[in-house]
Amino acid sequence: MRKLRTAGCFIEYDGKFVILHRHPEKSQGDTWGLPAGKVEPGETDEEAIIREVQEETGYVASASELEFLGNQVFAFPDLELTFPTFRIKLDKPADIAHNPHEHQALRWVTPEECYEMPNLIHGFHDLLERVGYIEKPFSSRSSRIS
Repeated sequence: MRKLRTAGCFIEYDGKFVILHRHPEKSQGDTWGLPAGKVEPGETDEEAIIREVQEETGYVASASELEFLGNQVFAFPDLELTFPTFRIKLDKPADIAHNPHEHQALRWVTPEECYEMPNLIHGFHDLLERVGYIEKPFSSRSSRIS
């Protein structure tokens, strides 16, 4: 089984966080997910997520802003994904926009709005539960499409 380490980050402000819409031709294309990316050889999880956040949203984060939410491990049929998860809580609005070379769109969503979306990247519904954005089970959702 292939193993991959990809860091992700909730960029949060005023009860909402950023999600990005993947280009259709990319792996798991046309789905929504967090700013995230592979941890490169020789890079720490923190360095990777600071780099990815800047590449994907233009936001220049500092290590002191990062809150570690844990290493989430997802077992997919052909992949074991370790997903070090971080949060940045903004205390004021920031200039955040999607990089059109990386993603098609950016949205600010509440945890509940995000959880209701059917076209999330694999594991995102579970991630929202694991890190405490959504209580399991979330009763207002009629069915979950993974």
